[in-house]
Amino acid sequence: MRLSIRRRLLALAALVPAALSLGVLGAAPAFAATPTSMAWSLSNSATSATSVYYTWQFTTATTGTIATVTLTVPTGTAGTPAVSANYGVGAGSVALAGTTITYTVTSPASVASGTSVYIELSGLTNSGTAGSYTSVITTLTSAPATIDTGSTPSVSLGGNTTSATVVVDKSLAFTNDTASWQFLMDAGVAALADQTKVVNLSVKTNAHNGYTLNVKDSSLTAGGGKTIGAVSTGMATGVASGSFTNDRFGYSSTVSSPGGSGLALAGAGNYVGYTTAGENAFTATGATGNSADTIAVTNRVKITYATGAAVYTDTITYTVTPSY
Repeated sequence: MRLSIRRRLLALAALVPAALSLGVLGAAPAFAATPTSMAWSLSNSATSATSVYYTWQFTTATTGTIATVTLTVPTGTAGTPAVSANYGVGAGSVALAGTTITYTVTSPASVASGTSVYIELSGLTNSGTAGSYTSVITTLTSAPATIDTGSTPSVSLGGNTTSATVVVDKSLAFTNDTASWQFLMDAGVAALADQTKVVNLSVKTNAHNGYTLNVKDSSLTAGGGKTIGAVSTGMATGVASGSFTNDRFGYSSTVSSPGGSGLALAGAGNYVGYTTAGENAFTATGATGNSADTIAVTNRVKITYATGAAVYTDTITYTVTPSY
């Protein structure tokens, strides 16, 4: 019985070294270390700049056979990178996918810890988003397994444009030099039977596309249905001064546009009748500048004994509509 127990103990003792040996052989790889002296830089840090050179440098912390080096870049980075310089790691090729650039070593070889590595790539286009960005550098074996990994200090991408906003206020100044006028008329006196009154209007505006000036009236009327009719049916029909008919009311006009707004009048300088609906009698095609457009409106009433005695009143309305 004692012999059997001894043999079992010896057998267990023999297994212990074997187990220890297996534990050593199957040990997990060490955690990746962080490279030192990490940095990345850009030959042009403006957002959306093209044909930019990106460079990375670091010192390896762990000895290992580097098969690839991955380098992160900001979202939106584009272009077709190419290797323009490399030191400390074998020659290779490069590709950009999303936010990761992968440098693939053509003939991987062991790189000792403490080795300075420099990788320079051309042909990149910066992200269009300004900001501060770091780059994660990772060296890997062909397995792949991480050898070293770490983040560089940040690099700032700045905008290459400056937004400028200038707000110019809309400006329109309209003046009418006559708030009211009246004629004292007598059909038996020639000078009192045909009378005129000039009303001066002015418009000054920075409306780039000009403006229209609409005129309308409520008709020259008196109580009991008495009226003095329009000399014509608006601007569609104009009459010369010598053809102004009796017992009628109308207007003619002249314009001056020293600022060059292209002000024009309807009616070609003849007399026309006001309308109750209103018409765009004056049209400008541009801004007036500092010099106001001026419009001289000559109102005329001509009567005979056919016009009944009464007080006739009317309201003439001017409406300026700018087009900015």
